[in-house]
Amino acid sequence: MVSLGQNTHCKVCTSNQLGYIVGKGGRVITTVPNTWKEAMTFKEGLRLEKKGESAYGEERYQGAGVKWNTTRYFAGITARKKQATGCIGTHSSEKRKNDALSREQKLQKVESNLLNLLPKLNKKKLKMREEIEKRIEEILKKYKVKEFLKISLTEVRQSYRVQIGRGRPGPKTKYKKCVEMVYSLVWERNKEALKREKNVDGIFPLLTTDDSLSAKEVLRAYKYQPRLEKRFTQFKSVHEAAPLLFKKIERVEGIMFLFFLSLMIQAIIEREVRLKMKEWGIKTLPIYPESRDAYHPTTSKILDAFDGISSYQVRMGQMTKEFRDSLTQTQEQILNLLGISSDYYWGQSVVEGEKSEKT
Repeated sequence: MVSLGQNTHCKVCTSNQLGYIVGKGGRVITTVPNTWKEAMTFKEGLRLEKKGESAYGEERYQGAGVKWNTTRYFAGITARKKQATGCIGTHSSEKRKNDALSREQKLQKVESNLLNLLPKLNKKKLKMREEIEKRIEEILKKYKVKEFLKISLTEVRQSYRVQIGRGRPGPKTKYKKCVEMVYSLVWERNKEALKREKNVDGIFPLLTTDDSLSAKEVLRAYKYQPRLEKRFTQFKSVHEAAPLLFKKIERVEGIMFLFFLSLMIQAIIEREVRLKMKEWGIKTLPIYPESRDAYHPTTSKILDAFDGISSYQVRMGQMTKEFRDSLTQTQEQILNLLGISSDYYWGQSVVEGEKSEKT
């Protein structure tokens, strides 16, 4: 299953990319770019008529803190038949807030730029109507809020006299009448357009190449994405994966298989510890620096907790004396969560047949 993040210009949403993945037996769940005709038509329909609550299914996900992000899904987007894909519309309560905030910030920046433009009108390069309109268009294009503002550029004919010839004016001085256009700029927010746009706040269409999945299953698979990407992060950071300078592809595949095994072992350790913590009612483990609590311990931090633990052996003839560092309460707790006894952790350190003494 390929699950990609939300992106307005999603690179996987092309006929070539989708065809290649499906042709190799893969499946895709990803967001649909806003440039797709299907997505634009669907959102335009929502702007004109908001869907009722009965049209939604609902899933709730808890993010940082105690707030819940409610994600709803509903039918309504026509699939692209030539690509054998299906689409569902999804609505996120968190994205709705972000969309509204982003739009408000853009509107404020545009209004600030227009205010700065006012004292520059009718001067230098902003004396002609075409020049002023071009500058306004550049501002609106930059922030993409043209439909949310009603801008009016008014003009007033202003006449004035200009002396003909040089010299100080006198009784016989002649004047000519000149007329120039003076422009002023006024604007207001388009309340109707803003009201319609609120209907699509939080909406992001999802595309899937697997028709057997229900809308709820598609949404759940998409929401699993952060956990999936966490393994890629650990692959690059914890395991320090780097470009390989092997010539043969078999060697590259071999080393990648070892990385795969290490990631699997890492995931199993985390799963075992977290499940036991939940079963035994343990909320945190103090394994972060300065003994700070970890609510979801990772394998790297679990192993770091045992960093520096050593054992020493001193041989005197047939006698071997072993010295071990004392385990802390946290270290013993981790071993219990993993189902590892203290003796198994230290291992068999003395050759069979030799006498030993442990300290």
